[in-house]
Amino acid sequence: MRDFLKGKRCMVWSFMGNARMYEALRDYGDRFDTVGIFTFEVDATGTITETGTSISSMLPYIQKWPHIKWLLTIMNHGIANIFTALRNNENGAKDKFLTEIIRIMNKYPWCAGVDIDLERGGGYENKDAANALFRDIYNTVKSYDATKLVNICLPGMTGVQGSVGGENWCVYADLNDYCDTAAIMSYGMAWAGSAPGPVSPRDWLEGIYDYAVSVMSPDKIFMGLPAYGWNWRIHDTPENLGITYRGVSNTYYAAKYWMTGVYNFTGDAPPQPFIPIVAYWDDYNKVPWALPHVYDYMEGWDAVSWEYPLLKGVYNRRRYLTSYGKEQKAEFGTIYIDRNGVPDKYEGNVIITDEMASLGDDQASAEYRFEITEAGYYDIAVQLCFPYWDKNAIIVSLDGESKTFSENRLWWPYWRRVCWLTLAKGVFLQEGTHAVSINGGVPGVQFYGFRVCSGFSEYPFAGEASFMLSPRRFKDVNGVMVEPDRGFKLTFEMLRRKPDSALIWYEDFRDRNILPENYWTVLDGEWDVWQDPDSTESRPYSQLEGYGKLAWKYDGFSDVHIRARLAFPQNSSGRAGVFLGDIFCCLNYDTQRVELYQGNSLLGSYSTSFSKTVDADLRANPNMYTIEMRKRGNKVRVYSGAASTLRFTVNVIGGSGYAGYCSDNRTVCELLRLGDAWVYEPYERFDVELPDGTITSFGRLARTGVTWDDEFQVFSVNSDVEESITRSEDISMDYDFFHSQLLALSCGNDYEVKIIPKDINIWISRLFLGDADGFSILYYQDVDSLVYWANEAAYRWKLRGIAIWSLGQEDMRLWEALPKQI
Repeated sequence: MRDFLKGKRCMVWSFMGNARMYEALRDYGDRFDTVGIFTFEVDATGTITETGTSISSMLPYIQKWPHIKWLLTIMNHGIANIFTALRNNENGAKDKFLTEIIRIMNKYPWCAGVDIDLERGGGYENKDAANALFRDIYNTVKSYDATKLVNICLPGMTGVQGSVGGENWCVYADLNDYCDTAAIMSYGMAWAGSAPGPVSPRDWLEGIYDYAVSVMSPDKIFMGLPAYGWNWRIHDTPENLGITYRGVSNTYYAAKYWMTGVYNFTGDAPPQPFIPIVAYWDDYNKVPWALPHVYDYMEGWDAVSWEYPLLKGVYNRRRYLTSYGKEQKAEFGTIYIDRNGVPDKYEGNVIITDEMASLGDDQASAEYRFEITEAGYYDIAVQLCFPYWDKNAIIVSLDGESKTFSENRLWWPYWRRVCWLTLAKGVFLQEGTHAVSINGGVPGVQFYGFRVCSGFSEYPFAGEASFMLSPRRFKDVNGVMVEPDRGFKLTFEMLRRKPDSALIWYEDFRDRNILPENYWTVLDGEWDVWQDPDSTESRPYSQLEGYGKLAWKYDGFSDVHIRARLAFPQNSSGRAGVFLGDIFCCLNYDTQRVELYQGNSLLGSYSTSFSKTVDADLRANPNMYTIEMRKRGNKVRVYSGAASTLRFTVNVIGGSGYAGYCSDNRTVCELLRLGDAWVYEPYERFDVELPDGTITSFGRLARTGVTWDDEFQVFSVNSDVEESITRSEDISMDYDFFHSQLLALSCGNDYEVKIIPKDINIWISRLFLGDADGFSILYYQDVDSLVYWANEAAYRWKLRGIAIWSLGQEDMRLWEALPKQI
């Protein structure tokens, strides 16, 4: 006989205890297959007490709807030490817990079984003990009464160790045999303290259920869906608002009150107007969202103009602006003389092109003459290029007064780039003929000419973007056109990152000129670069592949930070990683360890796990692993993993020379990054020029024990410590909000605001102009959202049905849209 409810069963929990929950139980009990009665709390001794929804309040509905599987929900409220005590049977806690389960089933014989909601179980190392706990729960219930059911509530996992909340104890495949049903709690990706967004975004849900149905019985699985949403206040910091987190949980009807202008941010009373608003529909995530009391809103791409090196980017449909490097910005005032690098005369071995001259040895020289028509004070700027780290000095003279230009900082951002530098500032030049000459230094430096001007200045520039603010009045609930009572505030949604070593070289092998010989040298083995032949991009995805040693063509490296991202092909083995002189930091596939060698001596190791990539996936979906080391003096720190986690520290003897990538056998590498060991580049500060012309800085963290380079906005640590020690504030990998002061703007006018990044790798994501009394980002669930995902559960993944957290928070229209369960 056909099961018309296959895939369409519905589970709910009685957590809320509000009037709407009881209304739904009374009127729509025929839509429920399973109800978890959220009453029973276990403590660290294993004792169960009744603290939630009272059983007496549920009895009328238990009697009215005998078809419902009424489960006794036992929870630990996410308290980690309770889960630990039960899992490890501390002081007999698990034994007590199992007897307590029997006790409450005896007390309530009408129950269909138990619903186990244990959270905060810790890491993967706890999986075996956690499996044993759930096995013992299941066996205890079945031994008591084989007809009793066990439902387990599981965290959302996208794979083994695939929890976003640290619940890596949970391995779906291991738990499949220890339950009759499993409700996966696939809600809470967005929460009170997160960046605003869908509570259950599509990408996360797809990752969870694609994985779950591959290792569990699909007809056991309930897809957990939220009935609630969050309203994140974004007009000020939580500290200034006197709250811990920006987000406030909203039922569907609370969200509806925001939509219809019932609520506001001044206590649901004047002075803030009561404004009904329109919700947007996120068609990718299938969820509604809104911007209460926001008068203008724009994404990074909505800038009316922006300057290079700011570039467009897209991530998860968020259209942002960012810069990946700084350009030199030079200003000259009035330019009186503009000469290229072709000299009027030269002596010795001078290499001359159409625009520049380069001295071939230390005996060569070149001279440039120019005429000043009016005596006065002038600035003179020269245009140079230091093409490599060992071609880094030249002497330039003005009328016989010489100045040496040299550079020894490997992280200096203008290596291999033409830049302007000051030869003379405010120098007095008589009317007549003058001369600039070049000589000495290090052969190979390129001289592109000079300018005589009224005022020269130069600085590193990460771009700037201009946005137009256009506040307009809204119509309130009474039909009156209104605007903010006090004025506006402007909120910037930005993505910052933790600092990284000041960049010396970034190599992703995507340039069409593959491994140019003037920059790279093969010390051993064979190397080539694969580039995606089907790509239409100017810089296609690429991989270095080979074995042996590939090095930068420079043997003067000493204190550096070097990182590689690599993969082992299916026929590979042995070690692969980065090297400096005779120091080799690697992943060893054979031993499944991170290792550090000096010469043939193994100095340190860290056990981990990594796998090979089959040939079919090597180009499009490789298993990439990150390995890196930071050498300072005689100490080497070794890191691995996407989060650059410090694994161990060892002492070495010496360690300098060539640096690069090394592999015992064929491996592939998609990234090789070289940075300074002591100097860091922060990715956090940006300035804002407001409509009144004032400039405010945002994002810079306070640090101690560091020395700043104000020109390039980098800092060096004053002692051999980790960068994180220099600051007390962490940097989230989520979006941050920054807030202007009160802005006295008038509705009906347009105002320009500029965002000027001072660091690279900051994402300019969104701008919100709102009422200074309060504005927010609101995401919630409605009937359309829940029905869409219920259909996906039934027809795409062929699950048992959906489990809604929690009854009394939902859009009540949902129950008319779902099938009757009887």
